[in-house]
Amino acid sequence: MKPSCGAFTLTELLVTISIVAVLGVILIPAAQSVFASSTGATSAHCIAQLNAAAQSYLAENNMTFWPYRVSTNGGTQWWFGFESQQSLRSAEGKRWLDLNQGPLGPYIAASGGMSKDPSFARAGNTFKPKYGSTHFAYGYNLLLQGRSSLALSSPGKTPVFATCAQVNTFQAPASARRPMVEEFYYFNSTERTVHFRVGGQAMVGYADGSAGYLPMMAGTLDSRMPGANIGRLEPALITPQ
Repeated sequence: MKPSCGAFTLTELLVTISIVAVLGVILIPAAQSVFASSTGATSAHCIAQLNAAAQSYLAENNMTFWPYRVSTNGGTQWWFGFESQQSLRSAEGKRWLDLNQGPLGPYIAASGGMSKDPSFARAGNTFKPKYGSTHFAYGYNLLLQGRSSLALSSPGKTPVFATCAQVNTFQAPASARRPMVEEFYYFNSTERTVHFRVGGQAMVGYADGSAGYLPMMAGTLDSRMPGANIGRLEPALITPQ
């Protein structure tokens, strides 16, 4: 008797390939939807933490918004954390950031600390990290630093925080031929640093502690990486009111 053969016939192979293709069509959009939901949930959680931390900071600092950056003998205190002189001399992607030492750091730490935004993981090898210890995916409205929150006539319409990123073409491993997306930490009326990563919109935190979504200003999409959804907000929407 001849031994039985365990090989696939051509018909069986074609059927298997068809089934895999159909599953791919079904599962890939589902996976994308899960990632999008995860990004939205993480951004909502982080914006809420930032809003709460901001209210606590303002209450203890004459209701005045914090500076974006302060230089010290030991390094630089960014609004989102502290970076030592040694770290500043390190290569991109290997720098070290202490999120707990920013102006809002103690208040954020008290609520469990910031979560890493999963949107950068979705970027794969087109994501260019700045730090080896963590990443921070939110920006501060530069128009507010040093101003009194009590002077705002419409705090519920003045964004303090927003989901942010930028396209990098000038620091290795990024280049003009290989643009990469990286975290960014402020937004204003001129630079393309707002990341519309939550369903095509930016999530923002307002001066009254509320949160919401804002669309990209027409014609501001960064064409170097159009799929990254990085652009600007309407100047009228971020001007302190």
